[in-house]
Amino acid sequence: MESYQKELDNIKTILKENPKGMTVTDIAHKININRNSVAKYLDVLLISGNAEMLSFGPAKVYFPARRMPLSAMLNFVSDYILIIDETCTIIQANTSFLDFFNIERGKIVNKHIERTLLVSFIGETFIQNIKEALQGKECTEELCLRTEENEFYLSFRAIPTAFDDGKHGVTIIFTNITEKKNIETALKGTKKTYRTDTNDKKP
Repeated sequence: MESYQKELDNIKTILKENPKGMTVTDIAHKININRNSVAKYLDVLLISGNAEMLSFGPAKVYFPARRMPLSAMLNFVSDYILIIDETCTIIQANTSFLDFFNIERGKIVNKHIERTLLVSFIGETFIQNIKEALQGKECTEELCLRTEENEFYLSFRAIPTAFDDGKHGVTIIFTNITEKKNIETALKGTKKTYRTDTNDKKP
């Protein structure tokens, strides 16, 4: 966890020293760690309000943050986001998350996650991943959520997070991958049909 926080602090310092902006590659070269790791650290800094990002064509350029309240920033993000403290109490949930799960903010914020309705959606494996992230291990999984009418697929990342007051927690980022999964399933079905048709035509 100390190493994780050290890298976050290094990136924050580098961004402050380069107010005109830096790409992931620039930062990776500067602190000598791989681009994938830098990208993950930058995600945490963006969500926590410690960095900003602008797109210039295909390039993403990162800047030191001009302070915006965390709750306001979260609501600009289309992914579904939860922030949980070291006691597994939910301290933030963005609007996209609340809308997707059709749940009121007051039903989950400031409540232990295992004492909310979310447990019926996300299950025990998800809770275990949160506990591992609290120990400093980033976790990535996929969930399949079924209702009476629909089936949804979400990917989620549980990212160890250090707050400004020095306490630790976890940022959970859910991405809706339902459309991607449906396309993959349709392509598999098409390939299977093609192979069957091809085999049927063989003499």
